[in-house]
Amino acid sequence: MKNPSLMQLSLMIIFSFFVSDSFALNDSKYNVKQSTASILSEGTRIHADLYIPIAKKDESSFPLIVMAHGWGGTADLLRSTALEFSKSGFYVIAFDYRGWGKSDGKLIPTKPLPTFKRNLKYSHEVRELREYVDPLDQAQDFINVINWAWNEPLVNIYKIGLWGTSFSGGTVIHVASRDTRVKATVSQAPSMGWGKYAYMSHANWFSKGSLRTRGTLEYPQPGAKEVGELKGGIIFEKLAFFNPINDIKNLVNCSVLFITVQNEELFKNSDHAGLAFETYTGNKKIVEIPKAAHYDIYSGPAKDTADKLAIEWFTETLKK
Repeated sequence: MKNPSLMQLSLMIIFSFFVSDSFALNDSKYNVKQSTASILSEGTRIHADLYIPIAKKDESSFPLIVMAHGWGGTADLLRSTALEFSKSGFYVIAFDYRGWGKSDGKLIPTKPLPTFKRNLKYSHEVRELREYVDPLDQAQDFINVINWAWNEPLVNIYKIGLWGTSFSGGTVIHVASRDTRVKATVSQAPSMGWGKYAYMSHANWFSKGSLRTRGTLEYPQPGAKEVGELKGGIIFEKLAFFNPINDIKNLVNCSVLFITVQNEELFKNSDHAGLAFETYTGNKKIVEIPKAAHYDIYSGPAKDTADKLAIEWFTETLKK
């Protein structure tokens, strides 16, 4: 299956808004309360959708699953999967990265600020950064969503899982290797950054970073396409420090599931999920969905299979 067209993406987004709140798995156990939250991530407001099981008398809290989309996606497109997870007894947070979907973007001045003087009040023109990819900022957004959930009374803070797809399938590994609160991850059709070939591009990426520090290279314009047809220009100098293939060597006490597709057309599974699976020495599992391509996993039978695999994995690792 080729990359979805603009019309297809639009239909997916429209569909996500009109899915009934009573959506349920055939064997669902819980009713789900839906809400939203505003979470500050390094001072920028990010939007989060909350899916909260209605507790039974003998339940005081639920395992947490934090979800974010891949390159160029938004939380709206995760709604049906988040509902399935919550119907299975998980407190689910699906959020938009800074600058994406319903979240605010970082503000930067459009020209140098005036010399600071105490008690001086001034206004200044700023630009909101939107629809670009900063892998380290996105990883920090994951961590700050966990921080927000830490004081939620219905969240079991000892049972936290992360779910990511495509590019965010690597992000959850990056985060889990740094945040020991994370006890389980699911990476579906995952990219592990630029994998083992990243070092070949470092000189070029750092050169771009140098230009940005000198003010001669601006941040990408909203929705720019710098990597194939993927929506969202990337901050390449940050990508040089984002390599989940290496991060997984530092992962401890975390159960990892990789869900791959047989007809992956964007990268080689063996260089990404396959290599990560071989490298990790902890509790792990890898499953391939036959006859499916990268974008098939977001709808139809491939999505149903992936959701079922994720629910089984989180149930096994966070509930039992």
